[in-house]
Amino acid sequence: MLDVCPSCRIQAPHRQGRQLCPRCGGPLTLLDDHGRIVAPRPTAPAPTPQPGRARPRPAPSRPLLRWTADRPAGARPAPTPPRPPVTARRPSYRGVPRWGLLDSPVVPEADEPRSGDSGTAMTRTFSLVWYTLVAAAVVHLIRYLVAVVNRSTPIPMWIDLLSGAAVLVFGTFAFAGMLLGLVALVRWLTAIRAHAYAEADLYDPRPRRQQLLLAGLPLVNVVGAPLLLSEAARCGSDSAGAADRIRRIAIAWGLVNGVALIALAYRIGGWFSDSVQVHADGLAMVTLSFAVSAVFTRWASPRLSTVLTGLVGDHDRERRLVVA
Repeated sequence: MLDVCPSCRIQAPHRQGRQLCPRCGGPLTLLDDHGRIVAPRPTAPAPTPQPGRARPRPAPSRPLLRWTADRPAGARPAPTPPRPPVTARRPSYRGVPRWGLLDSPVVPEADEPRSGDSGTAMTRTFSLVWYTLVAAAVVHLIRYLVAVVNRSTPIPMWIDLLSGAAVLVFGTFAFAGMLLGLVALVRWLTAIRAHAYAEADLYDPRPRRQQLLLAGLPLVNVVGAPLLLSEAARCGSDSAGAADRIRRIAIAWGLVNGVALIALAYRIGGWFSDSVQVHADGLAMVTLSFAVSAVFTRWASPRLSTVLTGLVGDHDRERRLVVA
């Protein structure tokens, strides 16, 4: 039998003479082994309320017992068998393992400019531009030789038409190639500048639109592009060596643009003149301009890619030791 307190819901084996709950002081109820009330205990007299104190609230009625369901013995899952001990051999290597000794390169975000990709694209574009400039220079030289021979000896009409058409076609190809080279140069310049300031953890003071104008406008970029490169070179430790390389490329680029301006002036003068000599001089200057531009493209292509070496080039990958 059990002594059960209906107020605080505690139970204990029955003991003769125990009528009040030791926790709350309420009356106990005697239950048999099947949970039936054997005999209710006499209710303890309610305490007399003292003046100035609130009357105690009656305890809420709660169920006498709470039954918990459990699976029968036949429906219980079988105990999990113990895991067998691990007897596998530890891996061994005949030589020092190479995996894990080199840190994997950090892949930039998709929207960030990558100087390596733009530098490779610029080198390939400059190679294409070099071929178009060389072809245009050769065709213009042939056209000049035809004009020189024509001064003393008549030439067939088809040679004159063929040389004139070749000058027009290859000149157009060379102009398109120079535009592509300018676009590749602008992309590389903005990318390498952004990379340089990011490596130095600095904020680029020039907005993107200003960089595009300084690097993309003809004749303006003769001064603007070296200026942008010089500002990016100051972010690295080898700023003096980079400034010297940038100065040599800028001087050569200025000479190429000067020859191109002279050739353009001769060409425009030939449009308003009937002199054969003026036309011949203009053709010779255009040929010289194409040849100088081709030489400069071939010379500057590898030097532009390494003009900021040590600043945004391939960094030495960090090495770490691991437990073999």
